[in-house]
Amino acid sequence: MQFIELVAKMSDDTFAEMVQASPRKIRETLFQRLGIKAKKTIGLKVHAKAEERTKKLQEKLRTASSDQENRLCEELVRNFLYTKRPLLKATLDHLGIKNDNGLVDEEPTFFQELTAEKVKDLVEHLRGQGFATDHILTYLRFVKAPHLDGVAKAA
Repeated sequence: MQFIELVAKMSDDTFAEMVQASPRKIRETLFQRLGIKAKKTIGLKVHAKAEERTKKLQEKLRTASSDQENRLCEELVRNFLYTKRPLLKATLDHLGIKNDNGLVDEEPTFFQELTAEKVKDLVEHLRGQGFATDHILTYLRFVKAPHLDGVAKAA
């Protein structure tokens, strides 16, 4: 359940940002499948209502265990990372990997060969460019980069 674990490690803010990055139809389908209903309110509480639903979704996905829920988490993360193309590009450029604005034609298995020192250097470089640590770690976990435990604890 790799993607469920990835989502469980996200901060609340990054999770909310990830959910908002998904198209509305996908979000609503996800809420419906997991039985998260919107409370009917009158007035200007739309933002609070969305925030509440997002928190319920996060709680459910943190304890999810099915293959379907894992695939849903994968799709959420994939959509989120697509909105973070500058981060992807900066990462690949720093590693000297040919890319098209953060996208590559092959599976990114080269991440799994990174040494602890290279991972630490990469994270420091990306932080220096102003990228959020949680976004960096989400991307590196998604591509299965090794040696993240020490870097995550130092964050």
